[in-house]
Amino acid sequence: MTEQILHLPVSGLDVRLRSLGGMEDLLLSEATTLDTQLAITLLSGLVQAVDGSEIELEHLTITDLDTLLLLTRKILFSDWIRADATCPAHHCGSRIEVAFQIENYLTHEQPRKVRGVEPADEIGWFRFQNLPVSFRLPTGADQIAIAYHPQPEQSLIERCVCPADLPTKQRKRVERAMAAMAPSLVQLLQGQCAECGAVVEILFDPQQFVLRELQNQARFVYEDIHLLAMYYQWSEAEILVLPRVRRMYYAERIRQTQKSA
Repeated sequence: MTEQILHLPVSGLDVRLRSLGGMEDLLLSEATTLDTQLAITLLSGLVQAVDGSEIELEHLTITDLDTLLLLTRKILFSDWIRADATCPAHHCGSRIEVAFQIENYLTHEQPRKVRGVEPADEIGWFRFQNLPVSFRLPTGADQIAIAYHPQPEQSLIERCVCPADLPTKQRKRVERAMAAMAPSLVQLLQGQCAECGAVVEILFDPQQFVLRELQNQARFVYEDIHLLAMYYQWSEAEILVLPRVRRMYYAERIRQTQKSA
C-alpha cells in the first residue's frame, strides 16, 4: 500500500499520507542533519488534508509529526521496529534487541483529556479552570526554535506557557497536562541481555530513528537513476516521479538481468 488515510491523535486532522518517491529520496540522501526541519520538509511533500485544506506542518504538535514519521516508515517497511544496543555489563558486550509494533506503540501513547482544562479564547491555547495559567502544546516550530538554545526546556516554557515564571508546583501541573494531551513518543525502552541477564535501557527517538533509516535506504537513489537511465533511456525527471517501491523494483530487475548475463 502506497497511501493511507490517517487520523492525527492530537490535532484530530484527517490526512492522506503517501509513500516516498524519488524527490524525497534525494532530499534525504543530501541532508546534512537529521532534525525537525528535515522531517517537516519531507512530510510536506507526503501529507495532504483529506478535506483539501492547507496544513501548516510546522504548527502540528511534535506528537503528530512523530506519528506521521512512524506511519511513513510503516508504509515503506513494516509495522515492526527493531532497536538494538550493546550490553553494558562488564566482559559481555552482547547485542540486545528490542522489537515492537508501531500500531501498538502509538495506541499506548494516545492523548488523554485533562480534568479542569478547557480551550482558551486564543485558538490553540488552553487554560485551567481554577488556575490563572494558559498554555499551548509544543509544535514542530517550537522544536526548531529551541534546538540550539542553551536552555531549551526553559525556552519552550516561555514560548508555550503564560505566564512562564510559575512556582514549581504550578509549573509541574502544566507540564503534566501538556504531556497527557500530547504525549512524547520519545521513550526509554527496556531490553534484557540473553547472555548475562543484564537489563539495558534504549532511548527510542522516532524522529532520529526513522529519518536515519529512510536516509540509509535513500542513498541508493543515485544508483537506481544510473541503472534506469542507462537501461531504459529514461530521463532523471521521469525516474524521480516513480514511487520508490516501483523504482527499486525496476532497478533490481536490471541487476538480476546483469548477473545472469
